[in-house]
Order: sequence, then C-alpha cells, then structure tokens
Amino acid sequence: MGLLDRLFRISKSEVNSVVDKLEDPIKMADQILRELKDNYQTAITGESEVKAAALQHRAEELKARTKAEEWEKKANDLLDMVEAGKLEADKGNALANTAAESAQQSLLHANEFAAMAQKEEKALEVMDVAVQQLKDKISETENRITLLKSRAKTAEVSEKINKTLSSVDTDGLMSTLDRMDSKVSSTEFRAQAYAEVRDTTLSSEQEIDKILGSSSASSALDALKAKRNENKTA
Repeated sequence: MGLLDRLFRISKSEVNSVVDKLEDPIKMADQILRELKDNYQTAITGESEVKAAALQHRAEELKARTKAEEWEKKANDLLDMVEAGKLEADKGNALANTAAESAQQSLLHANEFAAMAQKEEKALEVMDVAVQQLKDKISETENRITLLKSRAKTAEVSEKINKTLSSVDTDGLMSTLDRMDSKVSSTEFRAQAYAEVRDTTLSSEQEIDKILGSSSASSALDALKAKRNENKTA
C-alpha cells in the first residue's frame, strides 16, 4: 500500500507539473474575469427577480389592507343601520359578521404578504452587499489583468534578451579581440624591424647618396631662406 501511495503521489505530481506548464497566465486570468462577470450577471438577474417579488408582495399587501378597511367599513355601516332601526337586527348582525370576517381574512392575507416582502427585502440587503463585493472584485481583477499583461510582456521580452545574451561568450569574444590586437601589433613591430634592418644593409654608395641627398635638401632650403631675407631687405 505504501508503494502504491508513493506511485500515486509521483503520478499526481507529474500531472500537476504538466498542467502547470500548459497553463497560460493571461488566458487563465481572462477566463477568471469571464467567470466573475457571468456570476455577476447571474447575481443581478436573481436580485432583480427577488426585488420584483418583494414589490409584488408589497402591492398585494396594500391591496389586502385596503380590502380589509373596506370590509370593516361595510360591517360598521351595517351595524349603524341595525342600531338606527333601518335593518332587521338578525339579518344585519349576520351580514355585519360576514363583513367582519372578510375584513379579518383580508388583514391576515395582508400580514402574510408583508412577512414575505420583509423576508425578501432582507435577502435583498444581503444580495446588495454580495453583488457590490462581486462588482468590486471584477474591477480589481480587470486592474490586475492589465498589470499582469504588462508584466508578462516585459518578462517575455526580458527572457528572450537574457537568453540571447546568456548564449554569447563575451569573454571568448574579448579574448579573440585581444589576439587580433596582438597580431596587428606584431605586424607593426615586424614592419618597423624590417625598415631598421633595411637601413643597416645599405651599401656604402647608397649610404653616401642618402646622406648627400639629405644635405642637398638642407642646402636648398637654406638657399631659399637666404633669398627670402634678401627680398625683405631690398
């Protein structure tokens, strides 16, 4: 039994893991909002029906009380006629008794309607609180979904960027760049070395010509400067 329990827990854990991966936060949030709105609509419909019943029972109560007052008035009118001698006592009393009983019956109905209306009105008070709470919950859910969508978008973009950056071997790239820089430096050093070696391998004639060429250039420059001085003093 212990082994079966462990296997069951492992299977349940794996199922939950699969379900968790399949759940889309935004879709689930939208589904929750839809359910809340459906519940709100159902609550509003039910509240409207209860309110309609309460109004109807109040109307029935008023109608019954009015009827009770009418029967009571008729009973009193009959008794007045008996007392005034305008109506035979036995007949008048019997009719007045019937009217009085009808008045009592109407009043009983009025009280029953009033009790039902009162019960429904108390239920409405509870419903009003529940409906308002549900309405507030819908508003809160809408705000949270807006933030959730924004967070999900930011998280998605950040995940892609970070995933891309995590696969970039920055140290390797910098190391390669350092090697390339070193290679260029080596080439520069070799070029300078070749130039220096070339100067040391000049023949005597080439070295003389090089020196004389530099002297000639200096003499030409000195002659030009002397000529400019003469022109200034002339």
